[in-house]
Amino acid sequence: MTLCVLNGEMMDLADARISPMDRGFLFGDGVYEVLAAVDGRVRALSLHRQRLANSLAMIELDVDVDAVFADLQALQEASGFRDSKLYIQVTRGPVEARDHAFPSKVTPTVFMMASPFVAQQLAPTTALVRDDIRWRRNAIKSVSLLANVLLKQEASAAGAGEVILHLDGWVTEASTSNVFCLKDGGLVTPPLSDSILPGITRHLVIELAEQQGLGVEERPVSVSELSASDTVFVSSSTRGLVSISRLDPGGPVGTGTPAPEFTQLATAYDALLHQHQ
Repeated sequence: MTLCVLNGEMMDLADARISPMDRGFLFGDGVYEVLAAVDGRVRALSLHRQRLANSLAMIELDVDVDAVFADLQALQEASGFRDSKLYIQVTRGPVEARDHAFPSKVTPTVFMMASPFVAQQLAPTTALVRDDIRWRRNAIKSVSLLANVLLKQEASAAGAGEVILHLDGWVTEASTSNVFCLKDGGLVTPPLSDSILPGITRHLVIELAEQQGLGVEERPVSVSELSASDTVFVSSSTRGLVSISRLDPGGPVGTGTPAPEFTQLATAYDALLHQHQ
């Protein structure tokens, strides 16, 4: 049995029911979080909690985040999974009539589910390099992900593992992750903005790089810098750190083999999975 929690009630996922008039279904009017639990502990819990609170504030949706995470903890424990992927989605809830404007009465829909998860170092992959066709408020972790879906499908059809996005030649992020470059022993990543999600793993990678004595720059990164880097990699909560061996267009990155600094970061991140709160 796969467990979920819907509006505070734990149940079998197959029994969960949501109204077709839910604004999350009609408009993508909602936000979400994806967390990893490793060794029975939810990783970076406080960081995910704050990001969900920030996303809710940015879409003007009032929800008790403490209650959400209390339910999440109960779900994680009841799931029986020692290692799990935890998904939270909060929408503006069901309405009587379809109308773009916010309803006068809001009853949010809060849904979460748990599924098995295995933390592992993924092999280097190819990344497509494409125009960023998404909306311009990507700091909100919105459930409106159609552009990301189309980009990821293009990558899948091409046998690539990711799509690195850019606006007018300046890197934003990837379709499901943040982007980093290693060059001459230093780490560079685009600065946070409306175009970039404040990734939890991004935050942790920067902390680890500073602890390891790497110079860290958060600055604009041009597309031309990608192929000139020693290593390009992407980061996310469920995939960890994944190096990019080849760009399309752009060709090989560096020697095609991850730099030693990447291996050190990936090893440190793996260790952090088992201890970070």
